Amino acid sequence: MHARLSIPRQHSKVSPEVAHGRSVRARWFSRRAVGLHVAVLLWVPGCLIAGWWQVTRALDGNGLSYLYSVEWPAFALIGIWVWWVQLHTDPETVGARAQRRLEAAVRQQGKPVAATRRREEEDEALAAYNDRLAELAATGKPKTWRRS
Repeated sequence: MHARLSIPRQHSKVSPEVAHGRSVRARWFSRRAVGLHVAVLLWVPGCLIAGWWQVTRALDGNGLSYLYSVEWPAFALIGIWVWWVQLHTDPETVGARAQRRLEAAVRQQGKPVAATRRREEEDEALAAYNDRLAELAATGKPKTWRRS
């Protein structure tokens, strides 16, 4: 008999296998994911059809269509790459949602998380720029074109 390794579990009522299954379903079958699937299922055949159309035009004597007959399948591959990246990017960790989450965490902690600045490594213009940014951040008011 093989000895089973005992892996300590966090205090959770859900087993790791169930949690993994939920994350996989959320990634592949959420509204956002289904929209991405539909988009790639329309995009790739459309690009391949356009590429085939350009091949037939090129064979009929249109020299520029040789370039387009290579370009359309490349667009299909780019579409597949974008689909894959978008599918595996958590929207909660990028963009405005991530910014709102970070701001909420800062409000809960009560103090902002500041980056470490090494002023001695900055040249004069960069130091002045960073000083201005720190001044704007301290006021808490957003900088606009009308109010600097």
